[in-house]
Amino acid sequence: MTPKSDNTGSYAIKGVGLGILYMIVALIGQQFVQSMPAIIFLFYHGFNVSSLLTLYPKLIVRNYILYSIFIGIVAGVFQEGSTYIAVDTRKKNVAIYIGVGFAVVDIAVLLAEMLFYRKPISSFQSLIIFLNVISPLLFHPGTATFMKWGRLVDKGKLTLLLSIFIHSIVDGGLVYTDFYIIFHPSLYHISVYEYWSMVMILSVGIFIAGTMLLRSVEDIEMPPEPVVY
Repeated sequence: MTPKSDNTGSYAIKGVGLGILYMIVALIGQQFVQSMPAIIFLFYHGFNVSSLLTLYPKLIVRNYILYSIFIGIVAGVFQEGSTYIAVDTRKKNVAIYIGVGFAVVDIAVLLAEMLFYRKPISSFQSLIIFLNVISPLLFHPGTATFMKWGRLVDKGKLTLLLSIFIHSIVDGGLVYTDFYIIFHPSLYHISVYEYWSMVMILSVGIFIAGTMLLRSVEDIEMPPEPVVY
């Protein structure tokens, strides 16, 4: 008989791997759609690269609230939509590991950006990096378990919409905060504190809600399809 711990380890590895795969696919689609405003701008300006470098940033700054909402919604739709599909392919005990896989990619992207820019890091920035690691490890498993619960109790679409909404706030809020700091540099620290306080509250909240709700339900065993000869 296979020990239970071995089965759990196998579920965990496969779940994380599946989450990584689905997150990569989601990010590819997300990056393409988020690039559409720039592509459309280039098209209407005769593919003039200099216009993209000079005029496009000014256009974004003038409409930074709409741009932040757009970026947040696109990220929410692709990442949570991908999570929604992924958790439906496995039993409920794998959902949390699928979420961890999504978080692993998030963290890997952060580390890649740090290695690429190689800028000196202050103690305050170290705190932000720490939060950038902790928050996805709570947020993604949280929405994964929350949506798996939704699938099992016939509230799948509702949990998907709520997850997209929360994700949109997190990602869109980050873009908005970046622009807000440009306009109000003296409010840098307080703006960052406020943003990350919100993110951690949402991340912890969805993690607790998702794991507790999923623990309260049982998997629905699907009857095997009859073999037709």
